[in-house]
Amino acid sequence: MSTYADSSKARVWEDGDAFRAPAGTTLPTDIFAPSLPGWDAFGGIRAGFTVTKDQTITPLDIWNNKSGAAYKNKKEPVKPTIALEPVDYSKATILTLLRGGSIVAGAGGFEHIDGDDEEFALIVRVYDGTEQKAYYIERGELGAIPEEKMDGTDIEGFPLSVTPLAPASGGDAVRKFTKTNPLA
Repeated sequence: MSTYADSSKARVWEDGDAFRAPAGTTLPTDIFAPSLPGWDAFGGIRAGFTVTKDQTITPLDIWNNKSGAAYKNKKEPVKPTIALEPVDYSKATILTLLRGGSIVAGAGGFEHIDGDDEEFALIVRVYDGTEQKAYYIERGELGAIPEEKMDGTDIEGFPLSVTPLAPASGGDAVRKFTKTNPLA
């Protein structure tokens, strides 16, 4: 049995929040603050969120390489995506679904008019006791329009896939933060 295991460093992310703001909104001074002025909160989110990173790697070889291994690898840029599923009609959820559109009164109700596309900033964060982790996207857009399902068997949710775009200031499209330094 290993003597290096440390259960205090294991995490079960049990709670979290997500926020959106206009594209280019700067990173808050404290990304873990209880309130983020200028950011609209998503309400309930089903089962947290998922961060995926995709990268195409092409092995390159030369004619006299007899080792069986690639001589060099060509790596495309990493393409991250963040998926989350809000289950409410918060301002953040509706603004994301409208993609830059609007809501107008008419026909005895309110019509949701989709836009062409819209860029926005996103913060998602999770908690496990005092440990916290957060991701920040300065510029992103809705990757695909989610389907709507209303069948009486589940809470209505909106599976959102957010595709980060290169930030205007340069740097990483998705920035990751933790409350403590795991290398300390």
